[in-house]
Amino acid sequence: MMKQSFLIAAAALLLAGCGQTTQKQEQAQKPSATEAASNETKTVRLGDVNVTWLPDVVNKQSTKTFPDADPNLIDSLGLQEGIPSSIGTFLVESNGTQILFDTGLGKENSAVLAQLDSMGIKPTDIKYLYLTHLHGDHIGGMMRGEEKVFPNAAVYLAQEEYDGWMKMPAEKNAQAVKTLTAYKEQLHLIAFGDTLPGNVVAINAVGHTPGHTVYQAGKLLIVGDILHGVALQLANPDICPTYDMDKAKAIESRKRILKYAADNGLTMAGMHFPAPGFIK
Repeated sequence: MMKQSFLIAAAALLLAGCGQTTQKQEQAQKPSATEAASNETKTVRLGDVNVTWLPDVVNKQSTKTFPDADPNLIDSLGLQEGIPSSIGTFLVESNGTQILFDTGLGKENSAVLAQLDSMGIKPTDIKYLYLTHLHGDHIGGMMRGEEKVFPNAAVYLAQEEYDGWMKMPAEKNAQAVKTLTAYKEQLHLIAFGDTLPGNVVAINAVGHTPGHTVYQAGKLLIVGDILHGVALQLANPDICPTYDMDKAKAIESRKRILKYAADNGLTMAGMHFPAPGFIK
């Protein structure tokens, strides 16, 4: 049974003081209120692991994204106007190794590269890129037209994810094929349970996609798309978004990962979590 403490949302993490936003980041975030809402980063220190949330987009998920959700439940949670969400990435420093997890949408107005720049990091500085899965809002930032954005990065991806997408029809996998072809000399296909540079462990979280992967670094758990709508799914993990390719497997993975995080006192970092991107 899921622990009640797991209903503590991201704001509680801020109040608990388990992380801090750097002065350099604060100075870099001064435009308009709207822009600040979509560009504010958040840095948390967890033991020897330093992790920064890089929000590409801050938005709301439409309730139509969750067609199986009871409208009465939506109403009772006050989510009629949408579910607080985001599209984001995470920069992690673990055991002296700096790693970027996913890359966001990569649109012209993408905030990720500007956020990295504000931290003194250029795309060519990224040596490790770990992918949770191959949806466009996770790999879109890997390419600018025909050019690689992270030309020096070793790219890590689950073998099951690669195999699953390569079997899809062209209308579904064109972006994934183009991107992985561009990075083919840098691509490392991994198995669940592998320990990667930075002492990061790849964990099976299939269902959302064929090889959806969660990564653990110490007390940090990068959970990818385990939760698309925290306010709805955290207490109701049987509810799936339309993006889950295999609902039964997605539900099993969601429940298992949430329980694992709760049982082990881990802080979750999710690519669609609302600000500030973490749940403890």
